[in-house]
This record gives sequence, C-alpha cells and structure tokens, in this order.
Amino acid sequence: MARLQILELPEGSSDDRPPFVLVVDESMPQRILLGFDNPIRDYWQDIADKIGARAVIVTPETVEIPANDTSAYLCESGEAVRSRADETQGRTAEALRLAHERTDIARDMDRLAKRRNELADALGIDRLRDWDDMRNAAARLRQERDAQALAIGRVRDLHRPVEYRGTSICVECSAFAGSTTDNAPVAYNQCGTLRALNGETERSPEE
Repeated sequence: MARLQILELPEGSSDDRPPFVLVVDESMPQRILLGFDNPIRDYWQDIADKIGARAVIVTPETVEIPANDTSAYLCESGEAVRSRADETQGRTAEALRLAHERTDIARDMDRLAKRRNELADALGIDRLRDWDDMRNAAARLRQERDAQALAIGRVRDLHRPVEYRGTSICVECSAFAGSTTDNAPVAYNQCGTLRALNGETERSPEE
C-alpha cells in the first residue's frame, strides 16, 4: 500500500511557508488507458499541485525520510508510555494549580484593596495615600487619644467626690476647703463637668 510522506526543503527568503516535496513510496505502477483523445494526467502530480508541493516523487521502492521516522515511538515499552503520560498529567496538574493560585492572589488583592479603602475612610485620609501614610495617621490618632485620656483623667481628679455632712459632693464645683465649701455644695452625681464627660444631658432643676 502506498505511503504518503513530506520531505521539507530549505526555506528561501521569498517563501511564505516552508517548501516541501510530496513523496509516494511503495506505490504500484499506474494503469493508463490508451485510445482516448483526452490528455493523460498524472494523478499524484495533480494532488501535489493542489496541496502546494514543489514536486512529487512516486516510486515502488521504500523511501525512509529521517524526519518522519516514528520507529522510536513504536518501539517504546508500555512503561515508557505510562511514564510519559504521567509526566504530561503532572505538568497539567501543576498548570492547574498555578492557575488556581493566580486566581486566589487576584481575589486576595481585591479584598486587600477593599480593606485598604475602608481603613483610609476610617482614618479620614485620602484613599490614594500609601500604607506609610495610613500608619502615620493611625499613630497620630493614638497619640491624640492618649493625650485626651490623660486630660480627662486630670479633670476627673479635680472633680473627685468627698463626704460633706453626710452627702457625697464634688470637690471642685463645691470649692471644698477641708471642712467647708466656698460655693454652694454640689452633689457629686450632679457635677456638670462629669456629666458632660459621661455624655449625659443636663437635668432640669425639678429633677
């Protein structure tokens, strides 16, 4: 049975694709019917022209083209085939793992960007600021909070409670001086300063 092979030729500068020759070996001689007026056409040459071959070689001999040699694959053992299949499967699995990792990284980056915007909003700074600006803003907020806590502590120390004639009064508001008060005694739970610090509203005189 005839075999079809491709013999690649050196590529020239004007070739838009690699040139090749169609090789038909182990071919039986063609039968030609005589006595007809129609011109005799070469069957294999017609095929070569249609597929764009530069020429066609038809021979009953066996022609071995090294580039088309597949004997190495035919002689492979079953173990070698399985090994190559396992290697291919391993590369596929690794490619899938890397694809999943890229997906996870993209998802994590999106989540990080959202958290970064939320943090910027909470700190009251522009979302375009970098992480160093956010860290510095957070440090300033901590300093302000600590300073405010110290100031509130000093105010509470000034408006501390003391017992006066059986009632707990505010030292500062009552101007307590050891045993007497320079101002009208103010009950500790009625100290306006402490109520303001606690976020309480002012009570009416009837309360």
